[in-house]
Amino acid sequence: MNSSNHTPMRFQDRDASILSAIQEYGGILAKRQVHSIFWPKKSQRAMQKRLAKLKGSQYINWPSLNQRKQFPIPEPILWLDWKGVLLLANGANLKIKKPITINENQLRLFERALHAKGLRWLREPHWNQLTHDLTTVDIRLKIEADIQEFSYLKLDHWINETVFRSNMDRVTFSYKDTKGRFRHGKRGVIPDGFLCIIDQKRQSKGQPPKANFLLEVDMATHSNPNFSIEKAAAGAAYIHSQEFNKRFGSNSGRLLIITTSEIRMQHLMKHTHERIKTKSNLFLFTTLADFFSKNIFSEAIWSVCGQSRKQKLLKE
Repeated sequence: MNSSNHTPMRFQDRDASILSAIQEYGGILAKRQVHSIFWPKKSQRAMQKRLAKLKGSQYINWPSLNQRKQFPIPEPILWLDWKGVLLLANGANLKIKKPITINENQLRLFERALHAKGLRWLREPHWNQLTHDLTTVDIRLKIEADIQEFSYLKLDHWINETVFRSNMDRVTFSYKDTKGRFRHGKRGVIPDGFLCIIDQKRQSKGQPPKANFLLEVDMATHSNPNFSIEKAAAGAAYIHSQEFNKRFGSNSGRLLIITTSEIRMQHLMKHTHERIKTKSNLFLFTTLADFFSKNIFSEAIWSVCGQSRKQKLLKE
């Protein structure tokens, strides 16, 4: 027997930071994203060696051979294994017991215990939306990078889709159908994220400093009418709801829609305006190309329904 397989790895501060980042960014990261955060000036080889040790010690996991054959996986990814999430739980003083044995039944009980204490563990990626989820992480990383160029702006906090999914708010909403008749619906609201920006310039002038945004990353998987009902009408109603006020402390907010192309964006804007009319001004639309090629705070890349001129994200 090779005893080296049983030699405990020497856990480092950076290892804990990697585990925290995986959880913080929604439970899954591409290896290139881990590299950009933790090894920006080092080779891929240095990262791969460390990640292999973390996987060998069951702190992280990545796709098995069978999963790679079964699911369309666009690039190398990783997520937390049971030891990784247990370390985070213990670090937060949640007092979670480790599984008695590592089998499916014990891991399900372990997952429920975590959830009961408010810690959601993504045991396995949502395989059918991998590209969407990794794009959402890329968007967050871009926002975090762009905001660094402005000393007076601060990303106060970010809430992931997983938080909304595990503690979902439900809203009732109304919209116009294709024949102009008012319809009513009810659904749970699960945005891809929530972010709050603090503008210290506005704060110094005695103006409201906080700008709240719900994020929706549209990968063109919804039809235009379904998007305008399930995302737009429900999202606008959510911002004006008691549930939104209770969670975020006000009913101030807008919705950021980042989509795949200019043509898709124009269709979404048209249907959104037709369904919810005046509330459609709550939405700011842009394309993935504009988002990733320009600074999202300084450049006028955001479109509003009914307006031909694009605007900046924050009012000056």
